[in-house]
Amino acid sequence: MSKKVMLFLFTLVCLCLIVIFIMILSANNFKPTNDNIGKPKNALPLKYENNGVTYVNGHVIVNKQLALPAKYKPGENKIAKKQLNKLLKQAEKRNLDLTMTSGYRNFENQEKVVDTFVEKDGKQKTTKYAAKPGHSEHQTGLAFDVGTSQPLNDFHTDFEKTKEAQWLAKHAANYGFIIRYPKNQSKQTGYAYEPWHLRYIGPQLAKTINEKNTNLESYYHLNK
Repeated sequence: MSKKVMLFLFTLVCLCLIVIFIMILSANNFKPTNDNIGKPKNALPLKYENNGVTYVNGHVIVNKQLALPAKYKPGENKIAKKQLNKLLKQAEKRNLDLTMTSGYRNFENQEKVVDTFVEKDGKQKTTKYAAKPGHSEHQTGLAFDVGTSQPLNDFHTDFEKTKEAQWLAKHAANYGFIIRYPKNQSKQTGYAYEPWHLRYIGPQLAKTINEKNTNLESYYHLNK
């Protein structure tokens, strides 16, 4: 074999090794961008428990099945309260009579509330709209009840007919709130329609829940 042929083959091998080396370096220095990160479809929500408190995608979840321990006393969430104040201020600008009627309640406070409702409306009716101690969203510090000073025959049935309730249903999500127990969804949530009960979950998720006309149990597949 001539020297020219041997030199050509040697050069060719060297070039191939250089190309392979460059390809390896490029692979190691690869930095993913939003365009090449695969987003999983139909991904299940991340549900976990910490100190007896259930979280789904970072959100505290409490309902008739999932309880909070009596020792769980986070107090009123400052961000949620700040957003509620913004919501109420905007309602006032629109000449709406909307005020907060209830906020954070610990386990013991909820016991007293339930006892009062039972004495007034009976146990059967109370279970439709009042949570047992440990199962109340008010214990999270993220839930608020609102109402109006307008005279109503029965607040539980008449509030939804007010202009305040109608405005709330349309605009609560802009402030990070959802109507926690929507109309005709008691089978999923476990509670009757409560147009006055707000739960703070942040604007992004609140708008999604509102647009889909759903609830946390259905959105996170918690009843399956």
